[in-house]
Amino acid sequence: MLDAMRKRANSWFVRALLLVLIASFAVWGIGDTFFGQPDTAVAVRVGDIEVPLYEVDRAFEMDRRAFSEQFGATLDRRQAASLGILNRSLQSVVARALVDQHRRDLGIGVADAEVAAAIRNDQRFSTDGAIDRAQFDLFLRSLGMSEAQYIEQVRADIGRARVLDALTGSIAAPSVLVERLGAWRGETRSGTVLEVASETMTAPEPTEAELEEFLAANIDAFQAPEYRTVTLVTLTSDDIVDEIEIDEARLREEYEVRADFYTTPERRRVGQLLANDRETIDAARLALEEGAVFAELADSMADQGLTYGPLGPTAREDLPPEFADAIFALGPDEVSEPVQSAFGWHLFRLIDVEPETVRSFEDARDEIRRDLALDRAIDQLPDLASALDDGIAAGDSLEDAAAAIGIAPRRFEAIDAQGRNAAGNPVEGGVPAPEILAAIFAAPLEETSLLEETPGGAFYMFRVDASEASRPRRLDEVRDDVAELWRQEAQQRLATERVQEIMADARSGRTLETVAAGLGDAVTLRQFGPIGRAADGSEAGLTPEAVEALFATDEGNLVREPVATRNGSAILRTDTITVPEGDQPELREELTNALRNDVLIQYEAALRQRYPVEINEAAIASLFPAEEF
Repeated sequence: MLDAMRKRANSWFVRALLLVLIASFAVWGIGDTFFGQPDTAVAVRVGDIEVPLYEVDRAFEMDRRAFSEQFGATLDRRQAASLGILNRSLQSVVARALVDQHRRDLGIGVADAEVAAAIRNDQRFSTDGAIDRAQFDLFLRSLGMSEAQYIEQVRADIGRARVLDALTGSIAAPSVLVERLGAWRGETRSGTVLEVASETMTAPEPTEAELEEFLAANIDAFQAPEYRTVTLVTLTSDDIVDEIEIDEARLREEYEVRADFYTTPERRRVGQLLANDRETIDAARLALEEGAVFAELADSMADQGLTYGPLGPTAREDLPPEFADAIFALGPDEVSEPVQSAFGWHLFRLIDVEPETVRSFEDARDEIRRDLALDRAIDQLPDLASALDDGIAAGDSLEDAAAAIGIAPRRFEAIDAQGRNAAGNPVEGGVPAPEILAAIFAAPLEETSLLEETPGGAFYMFRVDASEASRPRRLDEVRDDVAELWRQEAQQRLATERVQEIMADARSGRTLETVAAGLGDAVTLRQFGPIGRAADGSEAGLTPEAVEALFATDEGNLVREPVATRNGSAILRTDTITVPEGDQPELREELTNALRNDVLIQYEAALRQRYPVEINEAAIASLFPAEEF
């Protein structure tokens, strides 16, 4: 009921009624009740300008909706405010007010004729300079503004634009900057890589001392997480659905209600001849009576605009009435009378029929029983949860309280915060939901938690019985993993050493191609590119560090040192460097906008120094009643 009242209170009629009542109270002499604190209607003061609260609210609402549309997630007002959207909206309002105050001080005005022209030329609600009044009113309602408010907003927008254009309109990115930055950004390189795969290197078996040393150096990668022993009770509809009985009469009643759902209507497939005029379709009908083949007739009458195509299978309710009546009156191989539609004139010939099918009660019985039982289970869950909570409040253990309502607790002897056991596998019995795991690892030991509900509607209660703190793993626990990582690093080190030897040979004047030919299958030689400066190198089998080295090498030269690749270690050669030429309009616009934005930031900072800004925190807080925020 409260929600309905709130919705009705947002209607224009109720708002108008409230305004009348407020005016009446003022006449009766008790207006101070409503107007005794005028500051609450003013959200911001900038110099001599007062910004009403509704403008901040409107800006916030528009930003909230824009954010929701951009990221595909609906945010309520409280969530949007917590993400900083309210503050961003407020600062935008302040920035506009600062420019308005400066414009007033400069004596820059906007004529009524300019405002009228701007509104008439707005294509959102006008065509050829003529305003569509209905569309304009709809637009105003979408903004929550009166016509007078919108006119003043347009006037302010024009005035601000005039000031800002005078400030930044002449700013343009220097051609030299555009050219050089464009060349740097757009440069691409192609090259050759001679690679030694680390997996081809044979690493010796590590000694115990080497493994201990390696584990100590990489201990962060071998930390055992905190494990907790937990007794958990969850209440979901699935837990009790099988215990709920539904009598046969109720099942049959529900089957009758769902009769349409379990019935697949008759569907028909037909051939269709289509013509633009009645004379052509009549001629086609006559040709069919004289023995012409339905599907082939369109070919011989193509010059008259006759076409053929199949239709269906389709049910009666999926067709326009004129089509349905004709098609569903046909017998086998019969041709309909001409039928007119918005597309022209049609003849239909029945090809085949898929008869109506009805799923039997016996076949649907289990499905109906589970659906009805699930509905009842959902209704019963809060009562079961309350009974569990009452049992705990009465002093029962979690196990006894759960048994009293017929639920068996789950016990996890060792579970980490991701729901894995000591072996690193998902725990048996089903991994608890993330919000339950988070609560478990934030709870004190040996205390039964409060009854909580998940976003999915499940209730849960738990007790943490024991905890094993996070610790570094011992070598005997992770020997195989440590040894494997040690071998991988040893193989990579050996591959790099081998590449260094090959690089010395390549720098003696021999080409990579000649060197690779002499090494045979021990190396891989391949070309790659072109790749850009910002590429991560994955498409070429390189690493970001290898790409960085490539762009630090002159054309035709080798990189100075071996580089790590995805598969091992390699020598790189820069073969070609391609630099874009000519004007780059998009980059020029990007840089110009960036320069203008820098000027505007400095301009706003200067205005904030010149004009005092006062924010009415009480008014802003009133946007969020206590029960909402």
